[in-house]
This record gives sequence, C-alpha cells and structure tokens, in this order.
Amino acid sequence: MNKPTEHEKLLAELDRALDAAPDEATKAELLKLKARLNSPELRDMARDLEGTRDRRGDNLALEFHDPLLPNMVTAGGCVVAGAICLYCIVDGFQSPGAGFAGTTVKLWIVAALSGAFTAMFTALSFVKSFTVRFDTVGMMSRTQGARWEKLKVGAMAWPDIRSIHERADRVLEVRFENGKVLEIPMRVVNYPILQMHLENMVRLYGEFAAKPG
Repeated sequence: MNKPTEHEKLLAELDRALDAAPDEATKAELLKLKARLNSPELRDMARDLEGTRDRRGDNLALEFHDPLLPNMVTAGGCVVAGAICLYCIVDGFQSPGAGFAGTTVKLWIVAALSGAFTAMFTALSFVKSFTVRFDTVGMMSRTQGARWEKLKVGAMAWPDIRSIHERADRVLEVRFENGKVLEIPMRVVNYPILQMHLENMVRLYGEFAAKPG
C-alpha cells in the first residue's frame, strides 16, 4: 500500500474539516480552499515536489528572506564592477596605464579592485537579514544583524496558527492559539506567496476553521 503524500494528507484534513463545518459560510471557505489546492497545476507541483523529496530524503520546504541589500543593488554592482574589470584587463594588454583627471592610472590595479568589488557584491547578495522557513509541520523564523533584531521570531506548528494581521509599519503578525505572536517583515522576497500560504493555513486551522466536536 502506497504511503499518502503530504498533498493527499492535506486534502483529507480538509474533508474532515468540511464534515465538522458549523455553518455554510465556513463550508464555502473550505470548499474554495480545497478547489485551489486540488487544481491540476497544484497537483502537478505537489507530485514534482514529492518526487524531489524522495530523491533528497528531505522534508518539503519553502524559504523566504529579506536580503541585506536590494537585489537590484547587488546585481547592478556586480555588472558594473565586472564590466570595469573586463575593460581594464583587455585595455591593459595594450597600455598599462590610462589618463584620468590629469593622473595616470594603472589599469591592472583598477582591474584587481573592480574584481574585488564584483566578489564583494556577489557575497552580499547571499546575506539575509531575515529568514522564514515553511515546511509541512510549521514555520520557523530568525534574524541576522541589527535590522530586524526587535522582531519576535521563533517556531510555530501549523495547528497552532489562529490569525494574521498586516500592521501599518509593514510587519505581518502571525498569532498563536496561546496569544503568542511571530512577526515577519512584509519586504521579504515573494511576500504575496508567503501571505497566501499563511492565509490558507488560517482557513484550515485558524479562528474561522471548523473545530471537531
């Protein structure tokens, strides 16, 4: 007998919630969520992800982060510094120096410096000031550096989620069953996908979800 996939488990959980729905409005929300999760596109995606997990032996997971510098800054810095480096290398074979503002500049030194800046911008593109990881069990968030050090971070299991709320200071509050709050900056990359996933979890487990019994 084949072991049910995580997608199948989630659909089964939705069926149980539908059976226990206290009113038609709740049932309509759950049916809307089930239709979204049971679309051909999401079924194909879930099947591909399950195959990937089987090959790697890892849990299915999504990761969202806030980069230390905007992607356009690090990408633009890499392109500009790389172009200067290549220009100085090519031109350096013909002439070791070039005039700039009345001063002779050694092109090989400029090439070395611009190459170092290319490496620096590349490294900065991997630095994350905030990270939140989703898997089939729950979510975990953490901060690095001073930018988001005041945010409340930690771990939460999906059945404990109750509500989400976007604050005026561009921070998303995720509330637990016991009143505890986790905070996520709304500037994380792919925030709409993160928000949609959390909304789905609130529909399934949150304040308006059908409760057994």
